[in-house]
Amino acid sequence: MLKVLYIVYWGALEQLGQSLVIPAVKKLSKMGADITLVTFEKPKDLEREDEMNRVRNILTEDKIDWIPLKYHKTPTIPATLFDLTHGITKGLQKRLKKRFDVVHGRTFVGGLIGSALASLIRAKFVYHNEGFYPDEQVDGGFWAENSRPHRIAKKLENLMYSKSDGVIALSHRAKKVIENYPKVKKKQTPVIFVPSCVDLERFDLPDNKTEFTKDEIKLVYIGSIGGRYILDKISRFVSVIRSAGYNATLQIFSRADKQLVNKMMADGGLEKEFWNQDAVPYIEMPKTLTNYQAGLFFLAQGISEHGCSPTKIGEYWAVGLPIITTSNVSDTDDLIADYATGVTIKSHSEEEYLEAIEGLKILLEDKGLALRCRKAAVNHYALEPACERQFSLYQSFKK
Repeated sequence: MLKVLYIVYWGALEQLGQSLVIPAVKKLSKMGADITLVTFEKPKDLEREDEMNRVRNILTEDKIDWIPLKYHKTPTIPATLFDLTHGITKGLQKRLKKRFDVVHGRTFVGGLIGSALASLIRAKFVYHNEGFYPDEQVDGGFWAENSRPHRIAKKLENLMYSKSDGVIALSHRAKKVIENYPKVKKKQTPVIFVPSCVDLERFDLPDNKTEFTKDEIKLVYIGSIGGRYILDKISRFVSVIRSAGYNATLQIFSRADKQLVNKMMADGGLEKEFWNQDAVPYIEMPKTLTNYQAGLFFLAQGISEHGCSPTKIGEYWAVGLPIITTSNVSDTDDLIADYATGVTIKSHSEEEYLEAIEGLKILLEDKGLALRCRKAAVNHYALEPACERQFSLYQSFKK
């Protein structure tokens, strides 16, 4: 049995851990991998003893050994260096008990830890890039392009690609980019496509369809806010279509800081009576989403958006919701064209916004819409085939 050290710079108690990491490692374990999972948990989550025990029991069901480490946020550079050192040290300690065949480093920091550790213990290294992190920092407004942090991060990213025995890309477009990197091309490093998968057993079409009045448009947004996630533009979008006479409202599901949300919504111009922020447990999200007619995803356009894989789009589609999204996000433009499951916004103009809402209204009248959305989710975001590709990559190292 292949022994895999799976390192991710997220917490298992965070929504990303709940939606992306736990289902994946459980599936890989069922396929025959002996998984040891290393996560970085927020201090407040480590104090949630009942929830920590619940997650541990879920992982133990599939004989997954879980090492939850403490995440340190500030000061940023020393904290990250501490986490890197801590992660490598813990990995070496674990090495004394188990001989790992593969180190799977997911996320940029998880990849840095995994790359260093794989070299030390002479294991194969898989870099699961989770998007082009250095470029994402530029698009999010945190770094300037070609600034010192950006250049250093790009060098580290290229180093991980050069040291990888296998690479996981989040989109078909990202896969093509990575395959053409000189060192990847020279080594003929295998690059596989694995999107941010959706648990399609949990996110399913509702048995009973929610009825909406003819004039209302109930929109929903879930997930991160700030940086590349331009909630102010979403606010402006809803404000513009309301000014044009559409009875649109927006529900935001996010644990983001309320002051930040209030500011971004105010910057976009949507009055408070027409939007609301709330948070629900991840387990309740599938049923909650069915109370809305369409999901939103607006991303800052720049040099990184083609490399991402928005889980929320897969979750919207899985429960039958069409999407309104900015263009050039991952493989989404092609998927919308293939399945007719949403509308894209190419520029942030009133004309473009009004054209998008007209397109949505036409889609909502289509009785086959929900099934097409579900089909798009099954064909693109399904967990089983994605994990099969990962497991095949692991097995290829035995040859």
